[in-house]
Formats: sequence, C-alpha cells, structure tokens
Amino acid sequence: MASTVQLLAAFLLSALALAPAAAQDLVDRSRRDEIVRVQDEDPAMAAAFRKAKLTLDEFLETAASPPANASAFAVKVPISDDRDTEYFWIVPFSRDGDSFKGTLGNAPRLVRHVREGQEIRFSKSQIVDWLYVDVAERRMHGNFTACALLTKERKEEAAKFRKLYGLECDL
Repeated sequence: MASTVQLLAAFLLSALALAPAAAQDLVDRSRRDEIVRVQDEDPAMAAAFRKAKLTLDEFLETAASPPANASAFAVKVPISDDRDTEYFWIVPFSRDGDSFKGTLGNAPRLVRHVREGQEIRFSKSQIVDWLYVDVAERRMHGNFTACALLTKERKEEAAKFRKLYGLECDL
C-alpha cells in the first residue's frame, strides 16, 4: 500500500519571504501542493518518521516558547479513509490538554472526508514529522519527510531545493 506525502512549499516560501523567481521544477511541483506516493515500507520515509519521533519533544518545547526569529511551526499527521492514507501539515497547531488541535494546511487529494482549513484533533503519537523556520538564518528545521522525498530526486534538483529552503538533510 502506498501513502501520500505532501510538501508545504507555498506556505514556507512566504515564511522565508522568498521571491517566486527562485523556483525550479521540484519547487514548482511543491508549490502546486502536488502529492508523492511512497510505499509504506520505504526505508528513507521510515527513517524520516523515526527521526521526527526522536526529536519531537524538543520541537514541542521550542514551539511552546519560540525563539524570536522562529515561525511557521507545523506538524504532519496521517489521515486515512477506507482506501488511502494521506499525510497533512497541520498549521497552526496547539496543545489542548493531552491532545492537540490544528488546521489542515494542505488540500486533500485522496482522502475526501476532510478539507483544507478544517480543524482536527490528534494525539502526539500521530505526529510523524514537524518543522519550523528560522527566518533570520533562512533555515528550515525538521521536515524530515521532505528529506526522504529528496532521496528520489535528481541530485541537482534536491540540492537546489535544500538550498532554497535552508533544509539540512541527514537521514
């Protein structure tokens, strides 16, 4: 079975205040909020999920008391229906007791019982990725799933994407 992963490029481009002229093919695809099908057992995606889970507590502490230059805090959670699982960026999000709530930041392509902008509730255990942007450094923290997807791109395209977003990938 394949899962669907989305990048949140348009939102991040505005957070980093980057000019549209900097776009390349991969960036254009992510701006259009295109989805990428990934097999559930994909090793790079599994590593991305593990790294996000291992660093989640530190991220949540940072999100609770953000540094001055930090913005665009988001978490990624899966939503399933009878046939498909699609991963969505939730932005903004907040802790609500023992759970979380937030707004779907992507338009669904496969899972049709939710809509972009809808508020959902989810548990910490459902979070599979996280990110935030340091605007002063023009650097993205987290977004390990994008790093996993970049392993399947041409090296030149992946390097341009990482440079544009200030994304460091070390899966």
